[in-house]
Formats: sequence, structure tokens, C-alpha cells
Amino acid sequence: MLDLPARPGPAPKVVGPAPHGQRSQTAPVMLQEELWERMRALPFVYMAPTLVSVPHARSLFIPEGIGTGPREAFQAGREWAHIHPHHDGSLHLTLTEPLKDDIEKSGWGVRHPEQNTILVYGPRDRAELELVWQLVQLSYAYAVGEVS
Repeated sequence: MLDLPARPGPAPKVVGPAPHGQRSQTAPVMLQEELWERMRALPFVYMAPTLVSVPHARSLFIPEGIGTGPREAFQAGREWAHIHPHHDGSLHLTLTEPLKDDIEKSGWGVRHPEQNTILVYGPRDRAELELVWQLVQLSYAYAVGEVS
């Protein structure tokens, strides 16, 4: 379990299930880009067209043979995370059920109504960027088999 602080303020407006995304309290583009650069720099990940999200979502995959994450650690194929276009700024991650519970209870995101992912709200400031970055790293660890 993760000790997440409560997310300040009301939850953003979310639409879905298809597309499933954030429609208010959009993360500043510079924070979205900083998060994306960190995500892309994780070992062994590569970017490819999403298998499950909207056009222009930026998706990350882990090659076959890297890590031992369970099937549930991937959204489709070897895609483990994607960040939505700038007008949205949220991201879908795969995480363990207890972590998804923690994220929902603390107000940092909501489960996808049809897929085994959680929508994590985009960071509104630098402190939130660091928290969301922690969640991304946990998702990555799940995909490579470091978290079960």
C-alpha cells in the first residue's frame, strides 16, 4: 500500500468510458512534457502507437523478454502506460489492485470503467508532478516484475 495524501480540491470532470479522460483541471503543458520526458527515460521503454487510447496519446511499451510482470501489468500487448493529449493531460496506468484502491480513496484518479487500468489525474503543480511520477514508477515496476 502507498501512503498517498488526499488530493486537494474537488475531483476534475471525467468522461468515458470511450474515450476515458479528464476534462477539467488540466495539467499545464510544461508539466505534462516534463512527466513525459521522465517516462520516456525509464530503462528499456519504447514509444509506439497506442493499442487502446485516443489518437495522439503517447504510449510506452516494454519489449518482450524484459521483466516478468504479469499479464495484468499491461493494457494491451506490452503497453503499460499512456498519457493523453495536451487538452486532457491525464494518464492511464496499470497498477496492483491495492494501489488502485489507494489512488481512488485519496482522490488522485478513478478506475477505467471497462479496462483494467486507472486514470491518474494530470499534475497541476510541481508537488503533484512528483506524486504522479511516483505512481508512474510503480506502474513501471509492476510491468517489469519488480512489484507483485
